[in-house]
Amino acid sequence: MNDARRSIDPTTDRATAALLLGCRPSQVGYCARCQGRTVRYGPHALVVCPACRAAEQAGGL
Repeated sequence: MNDARRSIDPTTDRATAALLLGCRPSQVGYCARCQGRTVRYGPHALVVCPACRAAEQAGGL
C-alpha cells in the first residue's frame, strides 16, 4: 500500500474537499504552500496541508 500523501486540487469544491478531509465545508481553505485544499479554519486548522507537511518532514521542502 502506498502511504504517500497527495494534496487536494484547489479546483475541488469545498463540499468534496470537506468529505476527503473529514471536516465541515466552512473549515476548508487553501494550503499556504501548494494552494491545495486543507482544513484551514476551526479547532484543527492547518496552515500547511498534510501532503506539504509530510514532504517537509521527509526533507523534501
